[in-house]
Amino acid sequence: MSEKIHVKHRETARIMLFDEQNRIFLLKTHFDPEVGLTPRWLTPGGGIDVGESTPDAAVRELLEETGLVIEPEVLGEPVLVASGRWDWADGLSYHTYKDTIYEYRVSNFEPDTSGFTPDEIRDILEYRWWTIEELLASDEALAPHDLKDWLKARIGA
Repeated sequence: MSEKIHVKHRETARIMLFDEQNRIFLLKTHFDPEVGLTPRWLTPGGGIDVGESTPDAAVRELLEETGLVIEPEVLGEPVLVASGRWDWADGLSYHTYKDTIYEYRVSNFEPDTSGFTPDEIRDILEYRWWTIEELLASDEALAPHDLKDWLKARIGA
């Protein structure tokens, strides 16, 4: 049996975006093509650049992926810090992650995806607003691994 190969560790900053109806905005995306895993829904966010603070990365990614401009100071403390491992489709490789996630509320917001990077154009398949209940009742894959449990706790389920 072959030993698994740890390819990389990725730290990200993300924002759980909620609207007036307490719906959450998620993006359906797949990992980089070499990872080969099935698509999953996740919050806006992405990698933290060298020298960038976690809140700065979160608001930069939010702007790229939704067009929404906010200041890092409005984020407060993270609501969830999740870490884990994604095993790649080749059965040999994996990567670890640490997601620092903030929460932000908006009203009457329609995303503008014109700021997508080339990778986001390739990787983001769709986006939508979900009620927490319909998301929890779905069989859709979510990321990070802890997101479903956090949402259950939020509504007392």
